[in-house]
Amino acid sequence: MKKTLMTCMAIAALFAIAGTASAITCTIDQRPAATLLVPYWEASVNPDGSILGTGPNARDTLVTICNASSAPMIAHAVVWNERTEIVLDFDIALTGFDCQSMSMARVVTGFLPATPITTSHVTATTPGDGDACQRNGSALVYSGVGSQAGRYLRIRPADTDASTPLDNALATTRYPQPAWPFASDFFWGVLDSLDETDDSRVCGGVDQVVSNPIRGYMTFDHVNYCNLSDPAQPNYYARDAIGMENNLFGEVIFTSGSGLPTMGGSTVNIEADPSLAGTSDDPVRKRTFYARWVSGDSSCFGGNCAKFASNPWNQGLGDQREPLGLKYAARWFDTTGISSNFNVWRGSSGSLINLLGPDEGDCTDVLPPATLTFFDEDENTVGGGPGCPSPPTGPGCIQQFRFDLETQRRPITNFPHPAWPAGWVSMSFNTGTNLDQAWVEYDIQGPGAFLSASTPGTQLDPSNCNPLGVGNVQDVAPAIPAIVGTGAAAQ
Repeated sequence: MKKTLMTCMAIAALFAIAGTASAITCTIDQRPAATLLVPYWEASVNPDGSILGTGPNARDTLVTICNASSAPMIAHAVVWNERTEIVLDFDIALTGFDCQSMSMARVVTGFLPATPITTSHVTATTPGDGDACQRNGSALVYSGVGSQAGRYLRIRPADTDASTPLDNALATTRYPQPAWPFASDFFWGVLDSLDETDDSRVCGGVDQVVSNPIRGYMTFDHVNYCNLSDPAQPNYYARDAIGMENNLFGEVIFTSGSGLPTMGGSTVNIEADPSLAGTSDDPVRKRTFYARWVSGDSSCFGGNCAKFASNPWNQGLGDQREPLGLKYAARWFDTTGISSNFNVWRGSSGSLINLLGPDEGDCTDVLPPATLTFFDEDENTVGGGPGCPSPPTGPGCIQQFRFDLETQRRPITNFPHPAWPAGWVSMSFNTGTNLDQAWVEYDIQGPGAFLSASTPGTQLDPSNCNPLGVGNVQDVAPAIPAIVGTGAAAQ
């Protein structure tokens, strides 16, 4: 059935602002969560590493995270590059019902959020200077009763119990501005590890030549205490750094120095639930968001939860985060003055660790091809000809395309598609590895002020925990996750 292009765009805009009304694990919905994923961000810098802030080639991404609970909390932010090399991580202290915004161009050039903004409600001592972290001897542990303003910690670990030996001495949320010197080795290591060339701290070293746009993806986790660890390290789970409170939500806004396009949407909100607890020692794994990083028995020191017996929200056993799916539907537009792009995030397959290569530095690994089927609005497909069934199966109805890296932005013009101004694409990222994951977003762009919009792809898996065609995973029934931890959400 034919539809006008403007009608389709109006429908797409409605999809962009619609949200689900209830939280169910094994599918991603618009509810506060324990982990937020920014699947793709980009920014621009000048040749000397300073921020490129004006002109049509200037790009930036504004990221905001918020706390839906009355209780203060700590979020651990990680900046990953397109090969899942960790480039930067830092802690953020959120007061009850607080929001913290950041420009990615500023973050990667050293201007990290210094939180809490006002420290009058955090008792100052030396060391600490009003810090919300456990290095401040006066920072208190939240007991789970009332708002208890200023009590960000859920645990005050002993030095031998923390995720790294330096957590209690150096982990902070009060960063100097900038946090590292301009044009220093660390400065260039961050920027060079995030541009489109293969040189990075791990991949071939740093040459201080940066190609725009710099880009990557981000995760934000609720954590029980300030730490210098990260989701790729076993102690992040075994030493109870990662928390389980579903209180975070956020937004991502893409901006241009010329003002167009400007568009945005929600973070990907990934909920924690005890029904997803598990470790890599299980004979059959559960699909979870961080499953590839959880190794051994992560049940708080090998099952000895007595070390943190006073922690009322200690859940143990891995990350408990719901996974992402493998099959999506997305709209595409390609006509005079209107085009679209796909932002695709993938959890790597094979080793299920990263794409740094077999020698951890040759950076030759790429992800297997995805299976894509492009339709126009009269159900015609590329390469299929007449008679392709719906949904598409059989010879001639599918094609394989490359999304080689863990995060990327690809225009519709990169793909063969029907000669039509608009349509949709079915994307499958099932490559036969049971812990694979993916996320798809798409945008619509045109020269006019009202022709910029972005929206998530539609999830086609009936359950992200048990996608169709994926074997050797534990069967997990979708459930409404329990509210874990802190005070009432804002009404």
